[in-house]
Amino acid sequence: MSGEHKAAEQILNNALTQADDDPSMSRDALANALLGQLLSEQSKTRSKADLMSFIEFQLDNLSEDEFVVTRGC
Repeated sequence: MSGEHKAAEQILNNALTQADDDPSMSRDALANALLGQLLSEQSKTRSKADLMSFIEFQLDNLSEDEFVVTRGC
């Protein structure tokens, strides 16, 4: 797993733990808020079509497997 994936996983786990510990928060609402913020950030450098393609790819490949990251191979 790449450093970026490990960092993202840690940030998500910390946020979900915070939501679990705070009765005024909902895990589902937090996940929606995080996804919205991430899409907003990605839309600064990626087209809507590119984002939709990426999301479709991610949804099609949901599993317990870790992603293999290659760079410049």
